[in-house]
Amino acid sequence: MTGVTRHVPLRRCVGCGRQRPQAELVRLAAVPDEGIVVDRDQRRGGRGAYLCPDSKCVKRALARGSIPRALRTPGSGAAWAERILGAGT
Repeated sequence: MTGVTRHVPLRRCVGCGRQRPQAELVRLAAVPDEGIVVDRDQRRGGRGAYLCPDSKCVKRALARGSIPRALRTPGSGAAWAERILGAGT
């Protein structure tokens, strides 16, 4: 059987809103007792949100308040900006 295609999971960036394959995005996870963490292996538990690995998308998501809204956590997101910007680029 030639031409068999595999399913590629798509996720939407909370910064720019573009859909991309999950493997191309950085996952953020809201983990109890740890707050928002960068999930490099995309296997941590907790609610997740995805961002393009571009500092422009991260800055846009922080400015719009998209990260706490997507993760359903209180706060503005500014407290996590340095952690996310450092890991996402």
